Amino acid sequence: MVRSATAGRPTAAAPPPTTRRWRGAGTAAGAAGAAAGSVLAAHFLTESASPVLHDRMLPWILGRGLGVAAYVSLAALVALGLWFRHPWRRGTRAHVKAAVLLRVHAALAAATVALVAGHVTALALDAYAHVGWSGTLVPGSSHYRPLAVAFGTVGLYVGVLIGASAALAGRFVGRRWLAVHRLAAATFVVLWLHGVEAGSDVATLRWLYVASGVLVTVLAVSRAAARRAERPLRNAS
Repeated sequence: MVRSATAGRPTAAAPPPTTRRWRGAGTAAGAAGAAAGSVLAAHFLTESASPVLHDRMLPWILGRGLGVAAYVSLAALVALGLWFRHPWRRGTRAHVKAAVLLRVHAALAAATVALVAGHVTALALDAYAHVGWSGTLVPGSSHYRPLAVAFGTVGLYVGVLIGASAALAGRFVGRRWLAVHRLAAATFVVLWLHGVEAGSDVATLRWLYVASGVLVTVLAVSRAAARRAERPLRNAS
């Protein structure tokens, strides 16, 4: 350490030229090593993924994976929406604020839209399943399990209507959007049937469908019962 003549307090002495050269060489060697490692990793990943990337089943695998992810996101979205308006939630307001639940609900809605878009696109472009754009967008026109795919198409259109009504809430439609938004639970049932009937791996995912279906059913039934029980009390007051 040396003292600065102007500041009057100790400052760090500059490293000698030799030390600076070693540091520069070390940085360059580290960068070269990282670049080499990246190239090798990319090479091995490309080689290992090549059979999958060139497999004709890849669009179907992507479509199914995105569909399952969209279903999980949708189940969480509907369950959270039911819980948000549930009378039982009043006891938990101190722990989870309504604003936080609304943000999570909006995030799940955005995630569901993105995953559904990927799911639809992958299956529409899949030449193996013979769904195509017409089968994806026109109910009953799919060559692959037409009724099951039709459930998904109907659920898609109703879901778009529900999302649009929520986006317009408080602007043009007032509180009338709630009547449309209540279709979410029924839409979940239709998409639950789509997932169960259209998937080729339902036996593997059966507990996912059972658990999510039970959760949404319990929340919907208990909320309706709790609100019906509160109605006489509100009328009396």
